[in-house]
Amino acid sequence: MATKGLTRRDGSRIALAAHLSMLFAELPCLERPAAAAKAGFTLVETWWPPDGLADAWGDAVLESALSVSSLNGDAGDIAAGERGFLNVPERQDETVAAFRVAVGLAVRVGTPFVNVPVGRDSGHTSRDEQLRVAADTLAGCCAIAREAGIRILIEAINDLDVPGYLVATPSKAVELIESVGSEELCLLYDAYHVARMGADPCTDVARFLPLIGHVHYADCPGRGAPGTGTVDIGRFLEALENSGYAGAVGLEFNPGPLTRETLAAIAHLQPWTPALAAG
Repeated sequence: MATKGLTRRDGSRIALAAHLSMLFAELPCLERPAAAAKAGFTLVETWWPPDGLADAWGDAVLESALSVSSLNGDAGDIAAGERGFLNVPERQDETVAAFRVAVGLAVRVGTPFVNVPVGRDSGHTSRDEQLRVAADTLAGCCAIAREAGIRILIEAINDLDVPGYLVATPSKAVELIESVGSEELCLLYDAYHVARMGADPCTDVARFLPLIGHVHYADCPGRGAPGTGTVDIGRFLEALENSGYAGAVGLEFNPGPLTRETLAAIAHLQPWTPALAAG
C-alpha cells in the first residue's frame, strides 16, 4: 500500500479518528472502542450503534477514555439500503425524535457533530419537493441542536453506490444547507464519495472549506485503506492543512479482515496517525 507525501508539518492541528463502524469490524461493536484505544487512537466515531446498543456504546467509549469526533443519527436499516428519511413527510416526527436521541448520546460522549443522512429518492414526489421537505425537517433538528450546542453534518453520498441519494455531491449538499440557512448546519466532506463521483478531492476540497465541519477518508475505488486506490492520503491531508482545516479526519475505510495489520502497514503516517501500540 504505497503512499506518498506523508510528512506532516510540525504544529498541524489535523488528527485522524478511527471510524468504528468500519475499523475493528472483526470485533463485536462494544469491544471496538477498547481496541481502538489499545491501537493508540484517542478519537473515534461511528454510524448509529446497532441493535439498541447506543447507551452501551457510549459507556464503552467513556470507559476507554476516548473522544468522539462525530456520530451518525439513526438512518434506518443501512444493510437494507436505507439512508435517512429527512425527505419523507410522514416520517418527519419520527426523524426529529430520532435526532433528539442522537443529540442525547452526542452530549453524553462530548462530540460536537451529529451526521444526519438526508435520504434516497422516494419516487413519490419530485426531487425538488423532497429536498424542500428535507429542509423543513432539518429546521426542526436545528432548533434541537442549537439548544444542545451541537452542529449537524450534511454528507454528500455518491449515487453510484447508493442510487437515488438526494445529495450526491458536496455542491448539492451545500445547496441544501443554504436553503435552511442555519448556523447549526455544516458539510461533511468525504474524499471517497467525491472521488467516486469523478472529482479529485485533493484539488476540490479547498473551495468548500468555509462550510466543512468534518472530513472522512477512504481510498477510491473500493473504499479501502490508503494506497489501495488513487486518492493519495498524503496529498489529501496536505490539501486540507494548506486550506486551513483544523478538525478531525475520520478513517472510514474497509481495512480488510484484520484492522491492526492494516494499521501497522500505514503506521508511517505518523504523526498524523496514533502511536499504533504493539500487541
